[in-house]
Amino acid sequence: LLTLLGAAGEELGYDRMLRTSTTKRRTHSLLRQGIMLYELIPTMPEHRLLPLMARFASLLQQQTVFTEMFGII
Repeated sequence: LLTLLGAAGEELGYDRMLRTSTTKRRTHSLLRQGIMLYELIPTMPEHRLLPLMARFASLLQQQTVFTEMFGII
């Protein structure tokens, strides 16, 4: 789940906020990005949080294991 959260953040460009360098390539793994974003969620402004949660939900729905296990809920 943290890897998917990292992927959602990277697709929205939030990875730029998490790295200190100006390189274009990934400097943190998707898991690490997910951990960092998870830690930021309680203080994240709503205008950043809502798109992140929407993209995260979309990525979760694309996962067959998740939809088969929790699809009814």
